Amino acid sequence: MPKPANLIPSRQLNVALPLPIFTRLTLHLNSDLEGRVPHGAYSRFLVELLRQHFDQAELDLGPRFGGPPGIYLVRGEAATIALLEKDLS
Repeated sequence: MPKPANLIPSRQLNVALPLPIFTRLTLHLNSDLEGRVPHGAYSRFLVELLRQHFDQAELDLGPRFGGPPGIYLVRGEAATIALLEKDLS
């Protein structure tokens, strides 16, 4: 039976990583059961990291409290940062 098509189309991406980072990633994703990195593990890992990155927001507290900008940054889920910003207003 053929594999069903993805509901969300994908695009191929060629990424060059520094060897130490690639080695750590490979060791992290390696499956003892399969004796290798499972098929699609690199993609799933990167997609999850990108989702987390895009779902987060940043709030600079420096100007609000008389400090220099860019020093006192709070980063977290966008909804959490929105609530914090609302409470600080």
